[in-house]
Order: sequence, then structure tokens, then C-alpha cells
Amino acid sequence: MLQPDLLFSYGLSSGLAIAAGKKLKSEGCPWVNKYFITTVLWLSVCFVPQVLYLLWRFPAWESMFVAKDYSDIPAWLVAVYPIAILVLGALGFYVTYFFLVRDKPFAAVAQVIWSFGAAVFLVTIGWDGTGYKRLLYVGTGADWINGVTYPFTDFFASPVFFTLLWLQSLALIPYGFIFVKWVRENKSA
Repeated sequence: MLQPDLLFSYGLSSGLAIAAGKKLKSEGCPWVNKYFITTVLWLSVCFVPQVLYLLWRFPAWESMFVAKDYSDIPAWLVAVYPIAILVLGALGFYVTYFFLVRDKPFAAVAQVIWSFGAAVFLVTIGWDGTGYKRLLYVGTGADWINGVTYPFTDFFASPVFFTLLWLQSLALIPYGFIFVKWVRENKSA
């Protein structure tokens, strides 16, 4: 979903900065090092494509039913959105780096916590109290607008659910490998 994905980008990038930890602190520049470059590459190759695929395949669901279909999504948004994901990811990485080099580990970890908390809030509560209904809705944008109801359990057999499973694995499995590799590097430092 477009709105929470921005926050997840920030939080996941912050998590990678935390995983790099001590090694990242020894880097002279937050922008020119293997940790930042790998984070941006992961965002570009794994995270952004899955968001854009979901937007193309399920435009109403991905927009939390703000858009009924493709015609409601402005072209400029599709062009700017990947940039916003990358910028927020870079910002999450940098802010976490900033706290790490100043030996403020709680503030660094707080970056992951607040961004994930805000994303989960959007997904469950939303801006109007219907976040969880939007997340688990299996109908079309027209169905949502017309008030057609479906049991929330239908979501777990829907194309959106199965698409999310394989797309998230394509993004989170590489993330896990990167995260674990960097944590191991830190232990050996």
C-alpha cells in the first residue's frame, strides 16, 4: 500500500544501518560506502519494483482504495513515487547513521520502531479508522465505493494475498541475507 510503503522504506533502511552498526560508524561518509550503496540497490532492485507491480496489478488496493482504478492515479504520482521511496530509504539510513556515530543506539533503534509503528497504524487504523478494512478488502475500487462487503477471510484466498506472499519473499529474503551478513561482520569487528 502506497502510504505505509514509504514508512517501511524508511524503517527497513534504518534496520540495515543498524545491522551495519560498528562497521558503518568507521566509514568516513554516510553516502559513499558499501552499506549505503547496498541499501539503495536493495531498495531499487527489490523493494520499489514490488510496490510498482502491486500498483499496476491492484491499483485500488495499493492506494488503499483512494483510487478506484488506473484513471484515478495521476501519471506524475507513478513517476515520483519510486523517487520518494528511495529518498525516504536514504533518509532512514542517514538518520540512523547519524545516531550511531554519536553513540545513541536507542535513538537509532527508535527510527525502526517509529516508522514501523506508523506504518502499522496506517494499515490497521488508517486516516479514517478503516485501515484494516482497506487492507483486507478483496473487491475492486468500484466495489469499495459502492459499499459492497466481503468477509475479511476472503482476503487470505485472494490474488492480492498470494501476490503479496511471493513479492514480499522477493524483497525480504535478500534483505534478510544482507542484514545477517552485516550483523556477522559486526561481530567479527
